Amino acid sequence: MTDPATAHARMVDRLVAAGELRTEPWIRAFRAVPRHLFLPRFFWPTPTGDWAAVEAHDPEWLDRVYEVASIVTQLDNDRDAWSEARGAPRPGTPTSSSSDPGLMATMLEALDIRDGHRVLEIGTGTGYNAALLAERLADDLVTSVEVDPALAEQARRTVHAVGRAPTIVTGDGRAGVPDRAPYDRVIATAGVPTVPTAWIRQTRPGGRILLNLYAELGGGALALLTVDGDAAQGKFLPQYGAFMPTRDVQPSRTTQERFTCALRDPAGERRHAELSADALDDLDFAMLAALLVPGTGWITFTPNGEPPQLWLLADGSWAMIDTDGITEQRGPRHLADELSAAYALWRELGSPSRDRFGITITGEHQQLWLDSPVRRLDRHPGQRHTA
Repeated sequence: MTDPATAHARMVDRLVAAGELRTEPWIRAFRAVPRHLFLPRFFWPTPTGDWAAVEAHDPEWLDRVYEVASIVTQLDNDRDAWSEARGAPRPGTPTSSSSDPGLMATMLEALDIRDGHRVLEIGTGTGYNAALLAERLADDLVTSVEVDPALAEQARRTVHAVGRAPTIVTGDGRAGVPDRAPYDRVIATAGVPTVPTAWIRQTRPGGRILLNLYAELGGGALALLTVDGDAAQGKFLPQYGAFMPTRDVQPSRTTQERFTCALRDPAGERRHAELSADALDDLDFAMLAALLVPGTGWITFTPNGEPPQLWLLADGSWAMIDTDGITEQRGPRHLADELSAAYALWRELGSPSRDRFGITITGEHQQLWLDSPVRRLDRHPGQRHTA
């Protein structure tokens, strides 16, 4: 049976071999902080789509802890969910997790953190990332904020158990932590649809902010921004990286609920589009599409004996695209047209990779661009509404 030290060492070796851990300070930090202490219990997906509860006494626990994968630690913001799932797997929506260590390493390396930097982390979760930051820097240079009081308290206890003591604050991460500002680096492990002005104001000029710009369509957009006064600007990382959104941006209805309603609707307008049901499989296009087609979820559906379909779902509007590019859409937003316009723009630009795109944040305004801020992109190309 593999022991925790061996499993831990193997995980770090995999991160180094994959190029996700590249610099010696971060390699040392990852070797010093074991992941299993932060995951004494968690939820694991079952083949039926439900969640099983796993704890340290289970034979599969250690191997799963040290997989290079995200692990769900909370369902439905419900403290009783784990004990319920311990009896039998249960459905639920993940509301907190331990991030994929490969993604954590990629983001920490991208931030270019230097000795003496003050860092703010948005979304403490288990505390694993905060402990890594404190190991790399020093306890007094690291501040982490968590909205859930129970998660914050558990994180404090676990972080202290591994010998670290960063400042962990309970509060709304969108407000930052002004009492500990200014920061040289801000890293968010919760998705937000736009960059809160508080993060920019609490970051030193020339400091960096790294975050996942959340969109219902997905896309995994990781923006690395440099702060200049009240503005921030930068490009997207080449890697895909998605996090659970902050709780204020949860949609009023889930994608599945919207899909169920769409199936009951009368038939919509049919036409042909220059894209097919697998368009979002290209992750570079998927990121651009997510930023250009807001407020839209998606689901893949395969009718009996039929090819797969891509469904786009917004409140009051839906669209279906099949493998031949036949679309059907209904509602005030023409979602298939919006996605088609985004796809046409991407192809017109030469199908660029995600790291060629950038964004400028000024107050509430966000401006997308390609290669340089002077090559601005329309945020909503081809978006049409019915009267």
